[in-house]
Amino acid sequence: MIWTVVILAIAFVAAVFAIGYFNNQSIKQFVVNEQKKSLLEIKKIQETETRKVVTPIQLQAYERLVLFLERMNPDNLVLRCFQPNMDSKLLKDVMVKNIRDEFEHNLSQQLYISNQAWALIKNAKEEMISLINSVQAKEDDKITATKFAGNLFEQFAGKKNPLEQAMDVLKEEIQSRFA
Repeated sequence: MIWTVVILAIAFVAAVFAIGYFNNQSIKQFVVNEQKKSLLEIKKIQETETRKVVTPIQLQAYERLVLFLERMNPDNLVLRCFQPNMDSKLLKDVMVKNIRDEFEHNLSQQLYISNQAWALIKNAKEEMISLINSVQAKEDDKITATKFAGNLFEQFAGKKNPLEQAMDVLKEEIQSRFA
């Protein structure tokens, strides 16, 4: 009879241990699953908050780069840089400096746009500077700034220029990102 009691006690202890072990495993799994859910919720909240901060910055980057491209357009550039009694070489130098300064001012905006768009913006800047330099190099240093500006407008007129190409890519990107 003692052996029966001992065997029953051992069976009871084993059953309690087994129930406790499996309950403990279930509790551990439950806790792990809850932690995963909490981490996913936290990550969603962080992503939402990040978007709330980054989206306006991205939009501002696109705006600033479109403005940069518009300001490089010869019509706008000449109007902004031209001063009465300026000679063509000085006008060329002022325009090139203006483009370079504005480009440097907007360098950080490349973080918020595609590599393709940034490459087109850099290319547009370099082509615009090259065009300004080549128009001035073709002319006599003694031509007026007005004549130089007219020649620059002629070179730029009627072509699909790099400024427009870069602008088109920026517009496409912003529409695809924020539509």
